[in-house]
Amino acid sequence: MKRKFLNIIAGLLLIGISASCTKNFEEINVDPNNTPDPNTNLLISNAIRQIGTQNAGIAGWAKDLYPQYMAEIQYTNESRFQNRFYDFQPFYNAPLMDLQTVINLNSDETTVGAPYVVVGGTTANQLAVSRILKAFYFMHMTDRWGMIPYTEALQGKQKLDPKYDAQKDIYNDIFKELTEAEAQIDTKGKISGDILFNGDLNKWKKWANTLRMVAALHLSEVDPTLAKTQFAAAFAKGVLESNSDNVLFKYLLDANNQNPVYNNYLSRVDYAISEPFVKALEAISDPRLPVYAQPTVKTGKYVGMPYGLASPGDDLNKETVSLLGKKFIAQDYWLPITTFAQVQFMLAEGVVRGWITGDAAAYYKAGIEASMAQHGVTAPATYFTQPGVAYNAGDALKLIITQKWIANYQANGYESWTDWRRTGFPALNPGPAPLSVHRGIPLRQAYPNTESGLNGENYKAAVAAQGADDLNTRVWWDTK
Repeated sequence: MKRKFLNIIAGLLLIGISASCTKNFEEINVDPNNTPDPNTNLLISNAIRQIGTQNAGIAGWAKDLYPQYMAEIQYTNESRFQNRFYDFQPFYNAPLMDLQTVINLNSDETTVGAPYVVVGGTTANQLAVSRILKAFYFMHMTDRWGMIPYTEALQGKQKLDPKYDAQKDIYNDIFKELTEAEAQIDTKGKISGDILFNGDLNKWKKWANTLRMVAALHLSEVDPTLAKTQFAAAFAKGVLESNSDNVLFKYLLDANNQNPVYNNYLSRVDYAISEPFVKALEAISDPRLPVYAQPTVKTGKYVGMPYGLASPGDDLNKETVSLLGKKFIAQDYWLPITTFAQVQFMLAEGVVRGWITGDAAAYYKAGIEASMAQHGVTAPATYFTQPGVAYNAGDALKLIITQKWIANYQANGYESWTDWRRTGFPALNPGPAPLSVHRGIPLRQAYPNTESGLNGENYKAAVAAQGADDLNTRVWWDTK
């Protein structure tokens, strides 16, 4: 009898436990740190924040090493091009997925009016800003890797093996997205979470048009007809008009959002201004040199670090070579993404190519002046008349791209690498001990080495279409 009673009690307890576990099962198994209803303003902020990161943005060391703005002092592997594989997954997993989520939530009639969606601003502006940022990221990525997952990307579990799209098709869609997004912006509406322009929607419009011009120039050699059409149309819509329109990513005075160069300089000091760049500035007595670099501790002179050495000697160290200028190593440095100076050089090139009408020499000079004003210096009149700077039609493209290269120092250096690949300017050479297969400056970056296993069939198809997955395979628009 006693045993039967105990069995009844045990049974009742099991029923109670089972009921308590199943009654609120879904509620107690929700991760409070991974909400299914994310605030769209936070997603927008995070997508912008990633621009300045090294893994999912434009701030990797290669951006300053490939165009030879910097050289490595001790460990010279990346400036010797030993690094072959670069990971694009952080782009898909963080900023792009955040932006796609904003687009999905603002496109679904069941969520578009939800409080966690409305908090991001008006629907049209959330969609437009997300599309502009997606176009910016995808252009950056395709310029580095060539063919990438695009039309089938960002579908989550529904598509774990997205195909790689041809770069030509990606560019066509980027033009479409930037054009439509700029027109979609409602300047009378709102956008929240905007840590790039602080809610100024007119600046979003200008940046969208400017990015469209940038994309057009990338196609200058492979499809000049399309490039001309897109360039002229974007310019007519309105682009950056002064240094006050400069698109700047603002690092903060905290460890989670600080300048990566500042972090490196706290202890390691792996990077100095490169010898080729210092010599280029000295050759034209450029007044930006004292801003771009610090005089050496040892001699008080400007001494660039030789580029791409196999084994730098003990005599080359942080006291004998010039480190980056103080403004560029500040914890809260403002990283230029797109600038008015860059726009002026693009317009000068557009005139030279016959895409727009205007005075190429005037645009060229305005670009130099805008860059110098950006860095708080003024060039004497003789600067513009000296050999190597004075504008002449015979060397127009060389002069424009070289000055654009100088202006882009410690900015979006990947753009300078793209300019070099499509035009051949400035004249850059690898260091004395390159480790790339072709022993030259990389023409692209190789896919992450996980792709052959995780997305094998599509990876193989991309390699078959594009060429060997190596640093010396040209992307579609690179015809040089």
